Amino acid sequence: MDDKGRLAPAAAGLVYLLFAGACFHLIGRDNAPGLALGEGLFTLLGALGLAAAVVARSRRWVIVLATTLPLVGWFIATPYNSGPPFLIASLIVPAVAVTVGAVSFVRD
Repeated sequence: MDDKGRLAPAAAGLVYLLFAGACFHLIGRDNAPGLALGEGLFTLLGALGLAAAVVARSRRWVIVLATTLPLVGWFIATPYNSGPPFLIASLIVPAVAVTVGAVSFVRD
């Protein structure tokens, strides 16, 4: 089996999973449990998408993009909660996915 291109989504998925756990941990301990739940769910979606990208045989970048952009949307919709640093950080994985997609498109 070709392992090329699987390490990055696996590592990013682990980070997303840890972040989702931290968000869920805040429910009941924070003054805005709905925000913690929403952020945790969007981050968990990203983690699951990154895990799917690890096992996918093709078009990994599409899976990564489709499952991590909702978190970007969450940070855009709730700037009062997380602020620009989290928005910028959440753009890293989708930006890499777009770059990989563009490179694969040019190669084909």
